Amino acid sequence: MARNVLWTAQRHGQDWDDPHVLAALDWMTSFVASADWARRKEHTETFFETAKRSWASGVRVPLYDPADGIAWYAQQAATYGDHRLRSELFEPEAYRIAPLFRRIGMVLDDLQKVVGVEDRVARLMNDGRMQPDDGFYELLVAAAYSRRGWDVSFVPEMPGLRKQQDLIVEKSGSSWAVECKRAGRSEYARKERDAGHRLADAVHALSLRKNRSMQIMAVFEDEVANLDPSYLEEKALRFMRRPGSYSWSDEGGFGVVSDVQWKGLRQVLRVDDISFGSSRMIELLMGAHEHDVDYSLGGAWTAAEGRPFHATSVQHVSLVGWSTSSEESARRKAQHFRGIVGRACEQLPGDRPGAIHVGYEAVGGNTVDGLRHRLNREQMKDFDPGSSQLQVVYGNYFMPEHVTDRNESSAVTETIAWYPVKDSTSEPPYHMLFLDDEPTPGTHFRS
Repeated sequence: MARNVLWTAQRHGQDWDDPHVLAALDWMTSFVASADWARRKEHTETFFETAKRSWASGVRVPLYDPADGIAWYAQQAATYGDHRLRSELFEPEAYRIAPLFRRIGMVLDDLQKVVGVEDRVARLMNDGRMQPDDGFYELLVAAAYSRRGWDVSFVPEMPGLRKQQDLIVEKSGSSWAVECKRAGRSEYARKERDAGHRLADAVHALSLRKNRSMQIMAVFEDEVANLDPSYLEEKALRFMRRPGSYSWSDEGGFGVVSDVQWKGLRQVLRVDDISFGSSRMIELLMGAHEHDVDYSLGGAWTAAEGRPFHATSVQHVSLVGWSTSSEESARRKAQHFRGIVGRACEQLPGDRPGAIHVGYEAVGGNTVDGLRHRLNREQMKDFDPGSSQLQVVYGNYFMPEHVTDRNESSAVTETIAWYPVKDSTSEPPYHMLFLDDEPTPGTHFRS
């Protein structure tokens, strides 16, 4: 049965708070001197207010100071968790930030049992300001072990002396060294994503120039960076020269260009303001929002009074969605995975079995899971662990969702996969990070 996408936001029941998010915030900010945190908090809020005024005038400037990313994370978590602050929530950022704080709040009792956790949180809040995702990942992995009955200790850091693993986990006479690596995008993946946006930008420019709204859905079978910058623009031009939609299939990929279906969006805009470019707007235009697709939305719209990110009316739209099925793209990303494991392996000792957790935050049109897992497993079959006793590598793949259900505010889809090193058959359990289920490796769960 098809889901009705023409809902409008309810006007009651919006005074809920999230106790897990607020508990995590209270705990984590307690490791910062109160006067220092008050100053950083005020700076973040002032920066955001200034940025909003620029956005209202059509100038897209950064919303926060990148030198203090963790303060921005805390600010957005607070706007999600405290209904009194919710008018300041910026959904395109908060959708991936709120689940981190909520999970920390849910497992707080387990985290507080971890030896050395206070030092790690203090480092995250005071020294890890520019890259907070790394610190969150370490905390989530430590909590996953502690929650399942392992004795967990953070290994004290020795900067400038020698590299060490992040954790020691022990249970029933078994002792493992565990290293955590939060995988950022490889240079290849960054270029791939940038190339996708350049293809979409050419469509947006054409659409505005010709005053013709349109939408495109594409699957790239060639490497995106290999495609001519006018690849999608050419499809759009062909669409404009003939009646009806235009579909194609060639060496670069396949897809369809069609007219925008305005009815749903305009019906909801009569009573609701909608964040421009949000999953909700995409769903109303296309009938669905796919979480494993990259989207780019351009157009002309009127901002709501006092809400510069929200449209009260939309006059013009060009919407491009894309994903990739290129096996070469997947292979290049698997090589990046091997490089991450190689660097992590250098931090494992040789006196006990070792495990490496590699965390991926999946965003948009990533390679399909089955192909990614197969290629990563192949990379580990002949991996040389050197002097370490590396036994297994875990891939923690999690995708925060731009939710579009009327009564849902955030969600995370999570997959875990394990890759034995060479012929190893020994591994600790496959712990999920956002859920308490004990899964079969490679299966999907949603929280």
